[in-house]
Amino acid sequence: MSIKEILRDQENKEGVRIIGSFLVALSGLILFSDKVFSFELKNNFGFKKTSTFIWVISQTLSPILLLLASVFKPYKTSYLIPVYIYAIQLYWIFQPNVLIDNIYLHTYAIGSCFAFVLLIYVIYKINGLKLKKQKEEELFRIEVNKTIDLLKKEVLVK
Repeated sequence: MSIKEILRDQENKEGVRIIGSFLVALSGLILFSDKVFSFELKNNFGFKKTSTFIWVISQTLSPILLLLASVFKPYKTSYLIPVYIYAIQLYWIFQPNVLIDNIYLHTYAIGSCFAFVLLIYVIYKINGLKLKKQKEEELFRIEVNKTIDLLKKEVLVK
């Protein structure tokens, strides 16, 4: 494989990751679609208002879009966008009268992002410790097997 082919392949991977990151961000941003669209539908499929209908659809499509985006191996930092917006959505469930420019709302959302990053960090560390322990156990098994083989040879020689 030539250097040009390697670079082209790397560029393609980066492009796919960027598309995945865009889809991850979009999965979070569509959660605000009920705030952006001001039109009213004639048929709201049983919902009282069109905005509620759009909100429910966006809540359903967002995780599906997030799962689809994960196939493209997006940059991990892009996941902070939906986490931030989901935190805002959760805040609004309990405080629906809070406006988007509320400082406590954004403080909570940023704190949720930090908590999410910390949780992911702890999970990676735990997995790292688990892998380290498995490697040590495997090395121990290899050493034990070598020792047993040496002892067998010494016993058979005598």
